[in-house]
Amino acid sequence: MSNVQLVLAIVLPLLLLLGVPIYAALGLTGFAAAYLLDAQLVFAPQAIFNGVDNFALLAIPAFILAGNIMEKGGLTHDIIRIFRRAFGNIPGSLGIVTIFSCMFFAAISGSGPGTVAAIGSIMIPSMIRYGYPAPYAASVTATGGTLGVLIPPSNPMIIYAVIANVSIADMFAAGLIPGLILGFVLAFTAYIVAKKSGAVVNNLVDMETESVPALVWKGKFALFLPVLILGGIYSGMFTPVEASVVAVVYSLLVARFIYRKLNREALSLAFEQTHRIGGALMIVVACSTLLATTITLENIPQQISEAFSGISTNPLVILLWINIFLLFVGTFMETISAIIILAPILVPLVTAFGINPVHFGIILVTNIQIAFLTPPLGVNLFVASQISGLPVEKIIRSIWPFLLALLGVLTLVTLVPQLSLFLPSLLRS
Repeated sequence: MSNVQLVLAIVLPLLLLLGVPIYAALGLTGFAAAYLLDAQLVFAPQAIFNGVDNFALLAIPAFILAGNIMEKGGLTHDIIRIFRRAFGNIPGSLGIVTIFSCMFFAAISGSGPGTVAAIGSIMIPSMIRYGYPAPYAASVTATGGTLGVLIPPSNPMIIYAVIANVSIADMFAAGLIPGLILGFVLAFTAYIVAKKSGAVVNNLVDMETESVPALVWKGKFALFLPVLILGGIYSGMFTPVEASVVAVVYSLLVARFIYRKLNREALSLAFEQTHRIGGALMIVVACSTLLATTITLENIPQQISEAFSGISTNPLVILLWINIFLLFVGTFMETISAIIILAPILVPLVTAFGINPVHFGIILVTNIQIAFLTPPLGVNLFVASQISGLPVEKIIRSIWPFLLALLGVLTLVTLVPQLSLFLPSLLRS
């Protein structure tokens, strides 16, 4: 093992264990590796700059902003009202409502934690008020938030597409069927868990009395936004980056002039939250790029590919081992960092075994979904903890049925590539 490989294997885990911020740990490890590569140190800041100097990444803060404007402008409430009326008479209905609301909001924000924050701030207090156990309310919301990275548009999909040199539109299309399957599987799981926990409340005294069609008509402007985004991308009307800007303009106009709930203070807060989330994300992307570049220069992807070739030549066996590896890595590595560090290593490996990189991208994103719920780094758990006031330990005890459901869908997505590849091939034909 070379000195660079020793630095990568020891320094990064050590810094993370010491509690060094993720961007600093990635940057320091990258600088140390670059120094040992005998490269001029100007290479390091250049790599960091190049990491964010990519036009496609502009879509990320724009989609985050659109989601924040929707939440502050009241559009999210209309979505929840529709699902409450549709499923309000089913035992354990609020868990199902939470999952489907998360699934719909994910089609705007593209963010897992952002989806938990937007939907959870409304649904967690509501579930607790109706007698649902607080750990159930927090766990079902944290789980629903995972849909934010699989239902298009998705921020991790954008980053993966840039790194793997595949079409962002193909990635969005590939995530649609697995995302819908996962949404229905999680909704069914929420129903089963609610029945077993005794939370079978189905008499919502403040439930909407209007019919579902009437509520759909009232919420038509909120419901139209995902259609506008995805329809515009797949029809070729605009690119994903242009779609993100259209989403911001549309949500801003609707929230301000139709819903009339977006005042200057709310808009300022939406921009502030976008700056905080987007800025933190871009710092991680930049520093991760430096580390990923040093990994590539050290020929680590080729070495790993050769090592896997010695294990098996069966693509399914390779994907099994990669899934196990990704599930382990997800417990301690931030999701965007994991994509940027691991995609340059794993994409050449899977393509060498004849695995479609778009299919592998959905496998990678599904693993990332599970990482949102696995301690010690499970971000969705901490967001749900802040909203519910429960310690993370109590939420973890209630999360296992949902983790099993996620693992089941991961297995299905791995074994059946056409779930991911059918829509991209259909749209290209």
